[in-house]
Amino acid sequence: MKTIVISNRKGGSAKTTTAVNIASALAKHGSVLLLDFDTQGHACIGVGCEPSEDLGVHSIFTGHTLSETFIPTVHDNLTLSPALAFFDVYEYSDLRGVLKSRFKRESIAEFFDYCVIDTPPTFDALLKNSLEVADAVVIPFVPHHLGVVAVGQMLRAVYQSASLLGREIADVSILPVMYNPHINEHRESLDKVKTSFGAEKLLSPIGVDIKLARQFESGSPIVLDEKRSKGMKDYNQCVKELLERIS
Repeated sequence: MKTIVISNRKGGSAKTTTAVNIASALAKHGSVLLLDFDTQGHACIGVGCEPSEDLGVHSIFTGHTLSETFIPTVHDNLTLSPALAFFDVYEYSDLRGVLKSRFKRESIAEFFDYCVIDTPPTFDALLKNSLEVADAVVIPFVPHHLGVVAVGQMLRAVYQSASLLGREIADVSILPVMYNPHINEHRESLDKVKTSFGAEKLLSPIGVDIKLARQFESGSPIVLDEKRSKGMKDYNQCVKELLERIS
């Protein structure tokens, strides 16, 4: 099982949109587990479900198994562990290694080909638990100055965590979202990312498509839409490149 963490500490970076569409596109290639670690629960909504008030992925921190939180989604090959709406990570003093332990004890890798984790925009125990099991990290960012700054901050957090854990993360990718090639600032921001962090880290950009916002109304990811759109094309290309990197 390959585990892909979608993360950016800056809000408004299309992190959840990216998690939902990558997970759904991967479901065309194998069985996928989507973990919604962000208590807002927007990834849940994106795959036709709702955040839970009783049992969700955060319940593993209170003694529950991960598998008992699984629910079906709009795609037969995509299983969701929903967000627990009222979970407060700061109520707990030590949550290290919980997700990694659950993966191992429940042999999660035997049941899924891929796991995608949507993380909250914070550097807390939820992100650290995610990075402990990550094979790849995707950092979506909006191409403007603060977006580039946020990428640098996120990269430092990823590599710092990997160093403390004594492990390497196989692939760290940077994904431009809401990209418009006709806007100078967008093109300049991509150039800054290439110069500062390496062109090899960049995935093909996700362009502007209003359907990406509207997909949450329907509860069906754009990559599953019967009608082709720019957003569908862009995310399918993203997953194609991601699969080449992690396989």
